[in-house]
Amino acid sequence: MNLSEPVVAAMIGAFATVCTATFQLVGTWRKSSNDKVKARGGISTLLWTLALMTAAGVGGFAYAEYRAQGIRGEAAMLREELQRELSALSASTARLEKLAPAAAGSAGSVPQGFDGPAAFVTLPACKGPQVGFATERPACTEQDALQIAVCAPVPAGASVTAVELFSRPEDSQQLWSQARVSPGQDLHGGRFAASHFERSDPDGSRQVCQSFAHWSSDKGRTVRIVVRLANP
Repeated sequence: MNLSEPVVAAMIGAFATVCTATFQLVGTWRKSSNDKVKARGGISTLLWTLALMTAAGVGGFAYAEYRAQGIRGEAAMLREELQRELSALSASTARLEKLAPAAAGSAGSVPQGFDGPAAFVTLPACKGPQVGFATERPACTEQDALQIAVCAPVPAGASVTAVELFSRPEDSQQLWSQARVSPGQDLHGGRFAASHFERSDPDGSRQVCQSFAHWSSDKGRTVRIVVRLANP
């Protein structure tokens, strides 16, 4: 049987009390034996010592039981608190399990009005080719244009219905909704290609891209595409 620390401490205290009383009993008994006149008083002392020993033992046991009751009460409260926490955790887990199928069912769909995947690139002002040792470069021409592809990732099984194009100067505060342009439109130093294209990466991902040519030497430009997907 495993005893708690308070019980062991109480038992040690009671044992020490009993030992002390025993030594006192032996000493008193010897003294009473040598003194016949005080024989009756020795018997009384013996009885009182026995009573003291009994009281010490009972008191030690009572104290140990009291401490044990307190420890058992604290353990019961701890078990109740732990049970409440486990119940709350189980309830939260059950709610998450109910929500998971609904979230999984809607993950592959595109709701009405959803803008779709988007991507944008900011290009610096174009610099013409270096001519000799001149410190300044000439303005770019369309033949010097920087050719880039702006690509947005799309779901593997999604159906693309349109690719919307946007362009504005890099320091412009114009809203994107007001910066929409058309494929092939001359943007005074830039132009989107006439149509978009798709490409697949080795990891199985899919991208929708629109090429853009940039040759403006005045300032940089930010271009953006938004891919429209068909509803399931």
